[in-house]
Amino acid sequence: MTTRLRDVSRPVGGATVFALTLLPLRRDRVGPLETGALRRMNGLPDRLHLGMWLVMQCGSVGAVPAAGALALVGGSRRAAARLVASGLIAYLTAKAVKRMVRRGRPAEVLSQVRVRGKAASGGGYVSGHAAVSMALARAASDVYGSPAFLLPAVVAPLAGTSRVYVGAHLPLDVLGGAALGWTVDGLLRLLMPHRGAQSRDPGQQVAALQEIVAPASI
Repeated sequence: MTTRLRDVSRPVGGATVFALTLLPLRRDRVGPLETGALRRMNGLPDRLHLGMWLVMQCGSVGAVPAAGALALVGGSRRAAARLVASGLIAYLTAKAVKRMVRRGRPAEVLSQVRVRGKAASGGGYVSGHAAVSMALARAASDVYGSPAFLLPAVVAPLAGTSRVYVGAHLPLDVLGGAALGWTVDGLLRLLMPHRGAQSRDPGQQVAALQEIVAPASI
């Protein structure tokens, strides 16, 4: 597969997954598979709450300027632009989708949902945290190369899962949000490809990766 075809396949694949998550959605009811997945994740022990909350911050709107600022401190304006554009567009697009779909939060459509922390307001689909964390993770993976491969594979999924754990979102909200974030950054990659990450030595790559992971502890 050529590089250009691979770049095009990323947003196409993300958009396809996003569309598939819309098919089974109903505003006032939840299917048995999704309900079961929610029960399992929402029923995890309370001792996980602090760790879940910390990783959740990777998808907060505050992570967007933080990631951009840290990239600037690291000396890369192009990386900062890519991270901020990806995260901000994912956040705003998620907000627009919420207004169009108008799906309720878990406690509004199911009984016996445990809400940890402050109850989330607004529409449930899609998860803005899942969209932002995946968009930032994909952008960081492109910008910083192989040391950042765990961000879209592990950190972003955990940030989305944490939203189900605290009772803020249903599983399809998170999957749709992650697909949205993947799609947004895939489109940005076509518009503003980052060059030069491969020219960094390993020490520089690790330092850059640490800059992006840092917002998780905010």
